[in-house]
This record gives sequence, structure tokens and C-alpha cells, in this order.
Amino acid sequence: MSANAATPSAAANATTTSVAGGLTPAPTGSTATPTNGSGAPARSGTPAGSTPSNAVSNTNMPSGNDITITERFMSDNSWPADLSLDLAKSNWEEWNFQLQVQTDRLGFSKWLRGTLPCPDAHTHPKAHNIWETNDCSLRAFIFGHISQSDFNAVESLATAHLVYEELRLRHEKLGPHAQLLLIKKVLDYRYNPDAPLHRGADNILALHTKITKMGPVDFDQLKIIFLINAFGDRFDTVQSSILTAMDSLSFSANTILH
Repeated sequence: MSANAATPSAAANATTTSVAGGLTPAPTGSTATPTNGSGAPARSGTPAGSTPSNAVSNTNMPSGNDITITERFMSDNSWPADLSLDLAKSNWEEWNFQLQVQTDRLGFSKWLRGTLPCPDAHTHPKAHNIWETNDCSLRAFIFGHISQSDFNAVESLATAHLVYEELRLRHEKLGPHAQLLLIKKVLDYRYNPDAPLHRGADNILALHTKITKMGPVDFDQLKIIFLINAFGDRFDTVQSSILTAMDSLSFSANTILH
């Protein structure tokens, strides 16, 4: 009798526990899911009266590690030793080609083109620091391969992309300035005794075509060409300064004479 009497007591305790926990027990032998006080199925492991966490919302929250930038160094021994960007040499196309190739190969193209924004220093401090280090490396590389006059024009710019775009503006200008530089380049051109003469002739004709497309040359322009060309290779600094001054609307042959 004592064993049988214990059974109702255990059932009563179980019922009391279920009610105290906010669950309505299912009838004995039933497969129905216990419900909470509102009649909704109770969540396993969720305390009564509490709101379960939203797993979907959490997965959409940005994490602190969702930006990964690899530290790089812009250094390449294959860069031509004698290639330095210079207005006096009118060598933007060759210089720009080399820079594009090297930045693509070493993984700096996004910094050069400005397509990778700098990560926020507060939310992504590590990525921010690496981005700045990479940008500084590319900026220093560019500084090491340009003329003094170009350096003076771009040294204050904050990023490698801004430096590159300013250099592009300085060297891709069309009109009398660029035309004079190309004419001077042709005047300074000499055939290479170690290469076929027709290769040199092709280069001259290509430059002539470029110059022709820019329009006619007047005698005032020719005077400027003669004066600049006379500096030769002995006054590179003076020549670069004059070519930079040609951006001024007041520039003339008298500017050179003065």
C-alpha cells in the first residue's frame, strides 16, 4: 500500500512543478506539446515569459573582423633605372604604363585608382592602419620615380591616388604645352645604331601624327621651342622650371628671356 500511495504523490508533485513553471501539462498518454499560459507551444530551454533571441538578426550584424587587408610593400627592382617622370622628357605614357603594370602585379591597383576606401579608424582600427601603411608605401614609391618639379607639385597631397591624379593632369594636358613637349622630343630623338633604322623612323612618324592632331604651330610657339631646346641636357632644373611655368596664361618667350 505504501508503494501505491507514493504514485499519486509523485504525479501531484510533477503537476505542481509544471504549473509553477508556467506550463500546462498534457493529459496522460497524450503526444500533445505542452503549452505556456497563452496556449502557444513552449520553447525548449526558453524560460517562461521571456523573449527568445533573434538568430537571423544577429547574423546580419556586422562583425569587427569583416574587413581583411594584407600588408604590402611597393618595391620592385625590375623598374627601369633611368625611368623618372619628367615634363621635360614628355614621358608620361611610358612611366604610366610601368606604374600600372607594377601596381597590378603587386596588388596596389585599388590604392592607385582610389577604389578601396580607407576603413574607419574606430570600427576597424587594424584594417585602417594597414590601409594607411600600404598607401604610404605606394606614395613613397611614386615620389622616388618623378622629377623634382613634379614632387614639389604633389608632395602635400594626402594619398597615393590624389598624387597620381594630379600627375596625370600635369602630364596629359593637350594643347600648345603638350605639343611643344612632343616637338622637342622629336628634335632630341636620335637613331640607335644598334637597332633597325626603320624602328626609329616609326617612332618619329608616330610622334608627328600626335603633334599634327593637336593643330597648327605658330611662329611664337616655334620661338619658345627654340629657346627651350637650347638648354639641352646641361640645365635640366632650369628647363623643368620653365616647362612648369608654361601653365601660366601670361607665359611667353619673354618669360624665358627674363
